[in-house]
Amino acid sequence: MRKILFVISILLLCNTIIAQRSFKGGVMAGGVTSQISGDGLGGWDKFGLYAGGWVLMPFSENTGLMLGMKYINKGSRTKQDSITFQSFGYYLNYIDVPLLFSYTTRTREKTSLEILIGPYIGYLLNQKIISNSMDREIIPAFESLDIGAEVGVKWNVSENVGITGLLTSSILPTRPNPAQVNPLSYYEKGNYNQTIQLGLYLRFGKKQIAG
Repeated sequence: MRKILFVISILLLCNTIIAQRSFKGGVMAGGVTSQISGDGLGGWDKFGLYAGGWVLMPFSENTGLMLGMKYINKGSRTKQDSITFQSFGYYLNYIDVPLLFSYTTRTREKTSLEILIGPYIGYLLNQKIISNSMDREIIPAFESLDIGAEVGVKWNVSENVGITGLLTSSILPTRPNPAQVNPLSYYEKGNYNQTIQLGLYLRFGKKQIAG
């Protein structure tokens, strides 16, 4: 029920933001490589996917505010040991809602480069450890919310197609550190989700909504 209410709240926010505005919107999808800072595994070895929708409310010809909602795989894992054949990984699935400031500069007549930066909030759908092909419970568990920052660039190769690269990182710990040594250390407070996302943004076109 909480997940349904969360999605409804975001949809209502979308409607409020774009009301009485000319806006652009569409869908997005792509691949993700991720890690969890502070989990002791290291490396960008966890691969996944993301998909969702976006709306851009322009402020001017070059600036605007982009609101998105996407299902995304996060987590981390170790490569299978070639000697013991052991494997281990955290598998996390979220609904992320980024709110990004957009600045666009035209590079050619039909192409442009768009800079995106802003916060995001993620709602954790499910979490598990997969060790040697077996599911295990995560203790201590990850928090239900992931609050972080997102920055990236989007190369608009045409009016309706963009290629995007994004980097995200949690700002607040998503999971408490079970063995914190230095209570004053930011990096020892817990785990932080970090992702690199590469994908396509497809635009449906402009639309005018009357209030």
